[in-house]
Amino acid sequence: MTNAKFENVLATFCSPVLFGKKVSNLVSVFKKEIPELTFLIDEYNNKFQPHGIKIEKVCECEKRILLLVYSEKDLLEHLREENVSQILLKYGYSDSSMLSDYLKILKERMSKDEFPHEIGLFLGYPLSDVKGFIDNNGKNYQYCGYWKVYENIGEAKKIFSIYDKLKAFTVAELECGRKLDSIVAQFQNKCIA
Repeated sequence: MTNAKFENVLATFCSPVLFGKKVSNLVSVFKKEIPELTFLIDEYNNKFQPHGIKIEKVCECEKRILLLVYSEKDLLEHLREENVSQILLKYGYSDSSMLSDYLKILKERMSKDEFPHEIGLFLGYPLSDVKGFIDNNGKNYQYCGYWKVYENIGEAKKIFSIYDKLKAFTVAELECGRKLDSIVAQFQNKCIA
């Protein structure tokens, strides 16, 4: 049962990542709802490894675990983009060719009291919206969907619509009895063909 619950969580919150439309997503999971979470993370990392998708704990407290679900290749490429890496340097990240270096610093920053606002860069949010969020302390945004939008509302709404459709599709497929790894594999095979 918890396998199905975990798949539903991933489908609901991570479909854009699983289908290559987003570099990563954060998911907060209650420990008591999925007690075998550590085992499931290992199991799904094995299932998703052929597709370059990884699940990693980035923060843990008494009740919850915060997971980062990401495309290893896409996230590293995004973090190494010049405009993104310049901002990350200001927050103590080094310009590295290893994703693990970035994630180590992110985890360290997340273990502190204040949530690191540069997390939007790890989630692939538009640079202008990450800067807007940081400059405005999360206030004065023009629109709110999957993130707080400070510029280009029309483009953000198009992206949000794609994310909504991917989520609806994936959840519907699970409700029909399909397994998440087979849905992802079918998608990946279509993209390669």
